[in-house]
Amino acid sequence: MNSKFKFNVLNHHLVPHQEIVPVEMEEEELAPWGLIQMDAETGETRLAKELLPKILITDPVVQTIKEMRELEDAKKAAEDPDHVPLPAGWLTDRVVKVIRKSPSSGKTYAYRLIVEGS
Repeated sequence: MNSKFKFNVLNHHLVPHQEIVPVEMEEEELAPWGLIQMDAETGETRLAKELLPKILITDPVVQTIKEMRELEDAKKAAEDPDHVPLPAGWLTDRVVKVIRKSPSSGKTYAYRLIVEGS
């Protein structure tokens, strides 16, 4: 059965809120977790995102976020001829912020790195 409507996993009550961290905000978001390290080769500081827990690009949540972002981008492209589209592979190596709400601990935050394979 081919339906226009897909189930959005982000709307399920057991799935915590998840969002892509903007690239320009990654360092600020991840700094409290000690992920800014000195690069041994260059001597410069870098964000060690590879130390984060991983989430596959094929995960239903990641796919839903991807589809929503690409729909937004297509709308912007239709409205603005100068709009720069999302590059191919734009989702790989991005950080997902997971926000869980709990009656006992309030909000907790977790971060995952989107990867193509295990």
